[in-house]
Parts: sequence; structure tokens; C-alpha cells
Amino acid sequence: MTAIEFALVAPVLFGILLAIMELGLSMLVEVLLDNAVAEAARQIRTGQVHFAQENGDYNKTKFKNVILENGTGLLKAVEDKIFIDVEAFDDFGDIRDYKPLVKDGAVVMEQNWNPGQASDVVIVQVVCSWPMISSRMVGIFGQAEDGSRILVATEIFRNEPF
Repeated sequence: MTAIEFALVAPVLFGILLAIMELGLSMLVEVLLDNAVAEAARQIRTGQVHFAQENGDYNKTKFKNVILENGTGLLKAVEDKIFIDVEAFDDFGDIRDYKPLVKDGAVVMEQNWNPGQASDVVIVQVVCSWPMISSRMVGIFGQAEDGSRILVATEIFRNEPF
């Protein structure tokens, strides 16, 4: 009798456990993405990117690699689903007319690369489309057209007067 009861309850139990683990993993990746973008954005803020660009040693691909390195390996699993937009403005008030990142489940953000000059206001936005496995989690958290969860990390700062 116990085996029959377990056979009836087990699929629900394992489904809930899978959903908890999957949601926990996606939240972990979101925190890792936030931290990785903050570390990479610090290089823009302090002028390291500006001086490396003058020597031809830095571009958007290098910036993405810095984010992937700081993502402790989990972000490398979705390397082709990471989108980066870096734009510079004269003042914080200029950011209010900013364009959307996702529309109707598709990432529509412009992928610009303009880390700005000294004392410019810079916005760094990174979007990651993280795949969801369980159908219940896709229904609740799936925001992309393929059922992936959209993770967004944003840093807004004024460059130092380097």
C-alpha cells in the first residue's frame, strides 16, 4: 500500500523539487550576472577601458569576456544568449528617453558600445536569456519567446574624471 501511495505522490513531489532547484539556480545566475556586470562596469568607470581602447586593446567582445569570467562559469553556458548595451550621456536626465530591452518575448535592445569619456554618465545594460526546463517554471517565469527567463543587470554611473 505504501508503495502505491508513494507512486501517486512521487511525481508531484519530484516536480516541486525540480521547480525549487530550477528557480534557485536562475536566481543564483541573476545574482552572479549582477556582480559580474558591476565588476566589468568598474573598469569603464575608472577609465581602464578608455585607455585600453586608445591602444586598441579593448572592445565590446573583451567587455563580454570580462563578464563571462566574473560569472564563475555559469554564464558561459549561455554565452550566445547574452546581450550588451553600453551608452554614454552628458547628464543623468538624458537617460529617461531610453529604449525597451524586451518586446513580445524577444530581446530587442540595441547593442551599442560607447563607454564615454571622463565625467560622462554611462548606462551598462546586460540581458541574459536563461533557459527554464520545467514546464511549470516556464509558464510562471518564462518571459522570452522560447520560454527562457530574462535576466537583466543594469549599472548607471558617472565616469571618474580620469
